[in-house]
Parts: sequence; structure tokens; C-alpha cells
Amino acid sequence: MGIPLWTREKVAARILAGENLFILRDQVIRIPQSWLEAHPGGALAILHFVGRDATDEVSAFHSDDTQRRMKGYAVGAVEVGDYGWEPLLPPVMSGWVRKMGKDGKQRWYNEASTVHSSVNTERSPSSQILLVKADSFAAELEGPTLESLQCGPSPLSAKTQAQHSAAYKALHKRVTDAGLFKTRYITGYGPEVVRYTMFATIAAIAYSKGWLVTSAFFLGLFWHQLTFTVHDLGHLGVTHVWTIDRLIAIFLADFFGGLSVGWWVDVSILLLKFIIFC
Repeated sequence: MGIPLWTREKVAARILAGENLFILRDQVIRIPQSWLEAHPGGALAILHFVGRDATDEVSAFHSDDTQRRMKGYAVGAVEVGDYGWEPLLPPVMSGWVRKMGKDGKQRWYNEASTVHSSVNTERSPSSQILLVKADSFAAELEGPTLESLQCGPSPLSAKTQAQHSAAYKALHKRVTDAGLFKTRYITGYGPEVVRYTMFATIAAIAYSKGWLVTSAFFLGLFWHQLTFTVHDLGHLGVTHVWTIDRLIAIFLADFFGGLSVGWWVDVSILLLKFIIFC
């Protein structure tokens, strides 16, 4: 027996009830709270796609194995139409978040108010949303409404957005088929390891001879160059396995550089958050 067919209204109703749902290849994926809290990309990366089609983003940032596992969280199917799924506005984009209340239950909190453009131009579309943090907030009795989940007008038509998505998929396939996502350990990171070793060796020799300025210079080069590899590891760009890349990054960044790679990844994700068009 296949999974049931859901309407857009049912998806919206379940989101208003507090469920985190997104669309993945015409299937409705339900994200458990435990998954939301443990997501390597942070909770906001998921919350900003609640009610939306996240197929392109999931394909770009997740391994094939992870995507296969996601199918186990499908609770329904939807009809996406010729121009794709008609998106809902994620509650977090209008300032609504779910938090644990004093009674131990998850409740809606309104942490910010929304400000929309008063005009609808290419430079300032009315779909653009600016969140203004509230001075204080408390649990709300009702939470977001069906009306608040509706997207405003966009300067891009559904047809144009579908064309952009199709163009991205074609480009992604070309890059994948060319093997550009595969890490070249010998020709790619081999020269890097040689360079790091050379800088570290020169720094150690200079220090042993009392040439402190020279030692400090090459030690700085060693640390500076090492950050590029840590950057790749932080973005799962080396082995593409979260556990392995993170452990290597912790060893290099925390012990050699004195920098918490977990903190850096979290901060970089926050810096990449910008105004999202629906």
C-alpha cells in the first residue's frame, strides 16, 4: 500500500499543528524534533524550507545514502503540477518558532514581526520579508494562521522558477557526471600536505636554532594554509562523510589552530542566512 495523497491544505494544517514538513520529489517528509536538533547544517536550514519544495537543496547538500534514508520519513505524497509545488511560507520566516513551554509541551512563540516592501518592484519585491526582533515575547495561544502561510506576490513567475530549477538540475548532472564532486586525494590534497609539512618543518628547525621571528613567520604560514583544508572539512568537502570530516577538522583546527571548528561552522551558517524569497 502506497503513501496517501495529501492536499496543499492538509500540509498547511499539519504545519500549523506544529509539524515540520517539506517536499522532496513529490513526497511529504516529516522531520522529527530529534532530527531537527541534530541536523549538521543547523535547525534553521530545515525550518526555512518548511512547506516548501527542498528537492534541489537536498540534492546539492546531501549524499545519496542520506537521501535514501529520508524516504523513510515520508508521510504523504503531493501533486506538484507542471511548474512545481506551490510553496507555503515557513512559519520561521514570519517570526514564529516552536519552543518548550513551562508545561513541558511545544508551543508557538512569536519572536519577531514582519515588514514587507510597500511596493512590488524587481529591486524591492513585496515577497521580500524583513524580520524585526520583538523586545519581549511569550507563548501565543493560537500561533501562525493559514493566511500567514501564504506567500506574497513574487517578481518571478512559477514558470520561470521551474525553468531555473530545471537548469540547475541539468548543471548538477553535468558536474556529477564529470566527476567534479569526487575528491582527488593524491593530486588535490597531496601537494597541500607537502606544503604544510614543509612550513611546519622550517618553523621547527628555525625555532631550534633560536631564529624566533623566522620560526613564527613559517608557523603562521602553516596555520594560515591549514585553515583552507579545515574550511573544506567543515563543509564536508573532503571525504563527504560528516563524522570523518568533522573528526579530522577537530584535530587540525582545535589542536593545531586553537579554533573550535564546531563554533566556526555554526557561525558560518548563521552568516549565510539572508532574506529568502518565497
